[in-house]
Amino acid sequence: MTAINHMRLLYKPIRTGALLLVCSLLLFACQKEDLQPQLIIDPVEGRILAADTLRSGSFLGMQIGDSHETVYEKIKSIGLEKNIDMLWVTNPQFSGIEVLKGKLGYYSDLRLSNQSHPSEYVLFQIENDRIKTIYNPEGRQLPQWPGGRQYRYTINAGDSVNVLYPKLLQLQSNARYKDYFSAISAFAKFISKPYDARMSGSAEWYLNYRQPDKKSVTRNTLLFKDGTLQEIRTLVQATP
Repeated sequence: MTAINHMRLLYKPIRTGALLLVCSLLLFACQKEDLQPQLIIDPVEGRILAADTLRSGSFLGMQIGDSHETVYEKIKSIGLEKNIDMLWVTNPQFSGIEVLKGKLGYYSDLRLSNQSHPSEYVLFQIENDRIKTIYNPEGRQLPQWPGGRQYRYTINAGDSVNVLYPKLLQLQSNARYKDYFSAISAFAKFISKPYDARMSGSAEWYLNYRQPDKKSVTRNTLLFKDGTLQEIRTLVQATP
């Protein structure tokens, strides 16, 4: 069963616990091959006002049959109007930080974990091309990672993504930390950033936005197959 959680709630800061839950659920979702109706577990709760599934035609300029990149450009074009800054893109985990060279600022979340021991991970939140916060698996905010003495490769809250990448390369080559780079994930994509080719390998995108009256939230699930948009599921919920 597909599971989603919008990490950056519009007009409302997310709690650490929800953030950690996001990563766990999306990691689970990416391992599933069948696309079942989505399970909404967002902290924004409310009764369902409307639900619809589109398999032909268009919605908000997104045309069934469009490629990933074409859909992304259309989402960017409605971002300001709909007050959207984030798109959830499910992707398989990967190894090796080189995949994100020049793209660390594209995503608001970066999770480094040990493939053999998934509970061992560190989570970075990125905003405005800088590390905003660092979390451990218990949800505790860290001033730096790794902890202890300050080394040239120590990653600190406030570091720019340009500084972050070479530090990650050094840590990846360090025997003590290399296992953290065996299962890397990044899901929450800033739509202000350019298209990332990794997005073309995703079968599911998630888009959430409030209506102008702020009395309801619309959630769109975009389903892709063979490189093209096949289905758009829309769920409208009343806000608390």
